Amino acid sequence: MSIEVRQAFGRRVRLLREERGFSLRQFALTTGIDKSFLSSIELGRKSPTLDTIERIASGLDVTLSYLVFNVDAKPPCENGE
Repeated sequence: MSIEVRQAFGRRVRLLREERGFSLRQFALTTGIDKSFLSSIELGRKSPTLDTIERIASGLDVTLSYLVFNVDAKPPCENGE
């Protein structure tokens, strides 16, 4: 995952977490993910695994596709690649 994608994903996680009124500590307890690791994800310093992304989505009560929607700014290739 590129640094730009990690940072965009982290911003999205933070925005959704704050919209739901979770502190970082509360969200860590809800998801079972270490608070410092969540902070690193939100800052774009760490790349979460798919399992971790699924736990984050569940904790935010959103689907995986909603969580990662528009995170990658690159348009899809027209030739299917």
